[in-house]
Amino acid sequence: MNFEVYHQLGHNSVWNLESLQNEGCGDGVILSPRNMERSKVEKLPLTIKNKAMFDPQFFNPHRINEQMTSYGFYPQSVTPGGYNTKQFPAFSSICAEKCIKFQEENAFKFLTIPTQYIKSSTPIDTLIDHQNKYFINPFLEILKKANSNKELIVQIILTREMIKNPESSSQLLNWITGIDGIKGVYLITESKSDNKQINDPDYLYSLLNIVNALSENELITILGYQNTEAMLLSLANPSIVTIGTYFNVRSFDYSRDYENMGEEKDMKQPKPRVYIPSLLDWIDFVFIQAMNRKIPNFKKLLGENKYTDEMLSPSYKISSIKTPYKHFFVEGSKQLRNIGSLKIEDRYVELNSIMESAVDRFTALEEIGFVLGGCGSHLPSWLTAANLFAADQGWRK
Repeated sequence: MNFEVYHQLGHNSVWNLESLQNEGCGDGVILSPRNMERSKVEKLPLTIKNKAMFDPQFFNPHRINEQMTSYGFYPQSVTPGGYNTKQFPAFSSICAEKCIKFQEENAFKFLTIPTQYIKSSTPIDTLIDHQNKYFINPFLEILKKANSNKELIVQIILTREMIKNPESSSQLLNWITGIDGIKGVYLITESKSDNKQINDPDYLYSLLNIVNALSENELITILGYQNTEAMLLSLANPSIVTIGTYFNVRSFDYSRDYENMGEEKDMKQPKPRVYIPSLLDWIDFVFIQAMNRKIPNFKKLLGENKYTDEMLSPSYKISSIKTPYKHFFVEGSKQLRNIGSLKIEDRYVELNSIMESAVDRFTALEEIGFVLGGCGSHLPSWLTAANLFAADQGWRK
C-alpha cells in the first residue's frame, strides 16, 4: 500500500504551504496550534483543510502559549483557575466538545483525540488509565452525540523506553488496538539525542515492529515529527509519514519544546544545513560549495531543482534560509514518493541499495579530504534495523 506525505507544520509554515500548493510537494499538512492562532487556521482555504490533520498539542495541559490560548478549548483555558489534575475530569467533556466542534467546523480530513505527555517512568497501566479517563473516554462520549462521519484518530506519544521495552510496547499495542471507534493512530515517538539522525538500531527495529503491528491491525497509521528515518519506517507500511522544516518538527522532545510553554524566547536561527538525498543526510552548508567544486556531477547528487541552482550560485547568501528547506521539500517528498510507489518487499531492496550507496559516498568523500563531523554515522544502524526487520518478514534470505 502506498503512503501519503504530510508537512509537519511549525515555525514559518508558509514555506510548507507554498511548497504544497505551488510545487506539489507532499499530499497534506498537520496543523500546529502552538504556531498558528485560531483565526489563521480558520482562514486557510478548504483545499488545504480538507487534506489536513489538526494536531491538538495537549502535551502539557498545565501550560499553553498565546497562540494556543486563542482556541479556547485547552484544559488550562477550560478548567476554572487553570488546569488541575483532580479538578479536570469534571470539565473534560467541555474541553472535548469544544475541540471536536472546532475540528468539525474546519472540515479537516480526520478528527483527532489529543493526548498528554506521560513520562516513561510511569507504569503502563497508570498511563493507560490516565489517557482513557482524561482524554479518550470524554472525546468518545462527545463523538457519539456528534454523529460524525469523519475518521477518528487517537494521538499517542511513545518514549524511547516504551518503544525499546517489549512488555511495555505489547501492553500499549493491546490497548491501542482495543479502543472502540477509532480508525487510526497519530503516533509520535520521542527522540532525545545529540545526533541529528537516529542511530540506535534496536530503537529503530523496535519501532518498525510497532508500526507494522498497527498496520496489520488495519489502523490508519500516521507517523508524526519524522526526520529522514521516515524512509526507513516506510518498510512497516504506514499510511502517512511527515516532513518538516526546523529540527523541532523533525523530532519530538517534550523537555525541549513543551516543558516551558508560554515562556518561549525568540527562536535562534539554526545552523544552516542542506539535505543531500544521495547521502540520506543533512550537511552543514559551509561544505556545499566546496563539494560542488571538487565532486563531479555534484548537482545531480544534491538534486536538480531551482533551489539547487540558487544555492550553488556564487552570489547566494545563506541568510536566505528558506531555500534549503524548500529544496528538502522537493527532494525529500520525491524520494519518499519513489519509495512509496514500490511494493513493500521491493521497498526494502531499493532502500538497502540507497543506504549502501550513501555509505560508499561518505567513504569516497573522506578519501578526497572532506571531514564532515559524524555525518552518515546513522547509516549502519539503519541498515541493521532494515535487515533485522526484513529477516522477520521473510524478505531477506
